[in-house]
Amino acid sequence: MLCFQVGFLYHSVAEDFFTGFILHCKGWLSVYLNPSRPQFLGTSITSLNDLLIQGTRWSSGLVEVGLSRFCPLIYGTLRMSFLESLCYAEISLFPLFYCLPLWCFATIPQLCLLNGIPLYPKVTNTKVLLLIFCISLMSLKFSEILADILQ
Repeated sequence: MLCFQVGFLYHSVAEDFFTGFILHCKGWLSVYLNPSRPQFLGTSITSLNDLLIQGTRWSSGLVEVGLSRFCPLIYGTLRMSFLESLCYAEISLFPLFYCLPLWCFATIPQLCLLNGIPLYPKVTNTKVLLLIFCISLMSLKFSEILADILQ
């Protein structure tokens, strides 16, 4: 007689991520289901304070999984494909890697302005041409991507 246990795993604040990760480690496959009638209806965040609290909750839950004994780079690589494990690791460790650039973008411009340090190079500097070239290449690639999407 087969016995299936169904439900969320509550070892983390991000129980949906953790449950999906463990199910994929056990060999389950995901499918995309788009029913004609919505199956779950709920409420969404209505204020900035709620958004910040929910984002903090999700981020702390993801980092909790990423730094626990269920770390996708250690626990996942033994039980699923390496690429799938890397995807789970990127999601679970994203808040750790995201906080440093965010902190730099929040503090460095203010420190430069308070100390009189210019944020951008002078137009007479030859490095400006390199900056303009890189920006134009990125915008060209972005326009190609948009053209492919809109076709």
